[in-house]
Order: sequence, then C-alpha cells, then structure tokens
Amino acid sequence: MNAKAEKSGYHHGNLKSALIAAADAIILEKGIEGFSLREAARRAGVSIGAPAHHFGSAKGLLTEVALLGYGSLGDYLNAVTESDDPARDLRELARAYVAFALAHPGRFRLMFRPDLVDRDDPRYSAASSKALSGFAQAIGRRAGAGEDRMADLFSVWSSIHGMANLILDGKAKYLFDGADPQRFSDEILPGLLERAWPYGKG
Repeated sequence: MNAKAEKSGYHHGNLKSALIAAADAIILEKGIEGFSLREAARRAGVSIGAPAHHFGSAKGLLTEVALLGYGSLGDYLNAVTESDDPARDLRELARAYVAFALAHPGRFRLMFRPDLVDRDDPRYSAASSKALSGFAQAIGRRAGAGEDRMADLFSVWSSIHGMANLILDGKAKYLFDGADPQRFSDEILPGLLERAWPYGKG
C-alpha cells in the first residue's frame, strides 16, 4: 500500500467504491454542475489520475452513480405492496417515485442524462428495467390501459416524472401557496394522484 492510500484509509479493494461514494456525495451537495473528477479524487484522498484510471472518464464514474440511483429507485418502488386495486398501486408507486427524487435529487437528475451516463453499458439497461418493472406492470393493470403497453408506459411515466421534476425545480411553491417540496409531496400530491387515478377505478 502506498503512502497516499495509507493516509486516506483506502486500498485497491475499495478505492473504486470510495470514488463512487465521493462522486455521489458531490452530486447530492452541489448538483451535477458541481461535479468534477478532481473533486472526486480529492474527497477520496487519491491522485487526480485515479478516477480516469479506474473508470476511463467522468462518464464512466457518473454511470456508476446512475446505477446506484436505479438501485435506490427500485428499493422505493419495491416497498409498495401490490393490492387488488391497480389505481391505488399506481398512486402509491407515483408517491414512491417522487419520494426517491426528493431524497436523492442528484441521482435522480443524473439517471436521465444521456450526455453524462453511458446508456450503452449493459448494466444500465438491466438496472433501469429491474427498477421499473413493477411500475410498468401497475400501469398495464390500471383501468383504461390499452394494447400498446409502451405507449401507456410512456404516457403515465411522463406525467409522474414531470411531477417529480417540477417539485424539485421548486414550481410547486408558486402554484400551491408557497408549499415547499416536502409539504407538497405529503399533503397535496395525494389529492392530485387521486384525480388522475381515482379509487374504485382500477
């Protein structure tokens, strides 16, 4: 172990994990715009060349953070138990989707940035499919679902994803009497989702 690694407490077995954690923390604190390989290396206590050596580029490192994001999103969505009311399930999944975005805004924004994430990495498509599979099934189970499953998925996902983005962008404050993101999510969003997918209409 070299002196640098010794000082930082990292070694070859967990250096990659340390760099991923550093990148994730930067994005959470400063947003995607605040990310740099230099800052990730500094936080991990390694040389400036270490991130490129292990991940090839900034996109390689950010792809790892995006994979963490899909893992987290899957955890939120999978915590919703399936019921015999598809509309209820879809509302709860929508709330879980928004809750993930509020808890992990950096990951959420990064996951959908093709300029920053390597979507050709086979792990990316596998992670996104795994995270969203239950979500897609709930959309297909709801009343009014059509034969074109992809069109249904695109339409409903666009609505929920758009809500999450608008909440993160602070638009709810201007539309709903100054409601901050958390109050909007807790108190106002359920009613909006009820309008979209009413009880007894599953």
